[in-house]
Amino acid sequence: MNLEILSEIPSTISHKTPILFVHGAWHGAWCWKENFLPHFAKNGYQAYALSLRGHGNSPTDKKLNRLRIADYVADIEKEVNKMSQKPILIGHSMGGFVVQKYLETHPVPAAILMASLPPQGILRTSLAIFRRHPMAFLTATISF
Repeated sequence: MNLEILSEIPSTISHKTPILFVHGAWHGAWCWKENFLPHFAKNGYQAYALSLRGHGNSPTDKKLNRLRIADYVADIEKEVNKMSQKPILIGHSMGGFVVQKYLETHPVPAAILMASLPPQGILRTSLAIFRRHPMAFLTATISF
């Protein structure tokens, strides 16, 4: 399966370590294209953004609700293995959660988590909020 990778490569590479961006839920590599990829390329980094399977223009052989975090971890592993050097990983939201799961078994030079889900997930916290503030929880969830 060929996953979508967007990239910005500077004319002069001043940093050997590339950067791989991993998006959150309901997004794709496109969310990094306008600002992040050009910014880091302008500063000498090879900047790549991955669309996890079933997101952006990356295909999937399963329905989105049948995909597991392990599938997304495998997507990162596949793309990292194609690179000449292990990248800095930057993950947002669900992408941050996937990056943390990848890091459990794969070392990289650095990782940055932006508004990431915690490694234990959010089910327990969500249920606690629902029990304490059911109407506010439902309003926030349904209006999304």
